[in-house]
Amino acid sequence: MRKLTWVPPGVGVLQRAVDLPEVEFSAGDVDTVTSSYGVVTTGKYSLTSAAGDAFKIAPGPKGFVSNLAYELSKHRCFERELEGLTAQVAY
Repeated sequence: MRKLTWVPPGVGVLQRAVDLPEVEFSAGDVDTVTSSYGVVTTGKYSLTSAAGDAFKIAPGPKGFVSNLAYELSKHRCFERELEGLTAQVAY
């Protein structure tokens, strides 16, 4: 029997769109941020997290905005090309 877990709606859309097993996504309603190959997801993002996160640009397990700003500041995700993920996606 399959165990059903709750996935945030936006994360579910990204999982279906990307459809690559190498890319990790945030699962459940926890307040941790998952950043994998330039894709930043979180299960739950509270107002207190956003307030403390507004002025940081750094990767880490907390802070969706700081992780997103860090990934955007790189301008490109070279890990996708180095791992061969770009060849697996139909354009």
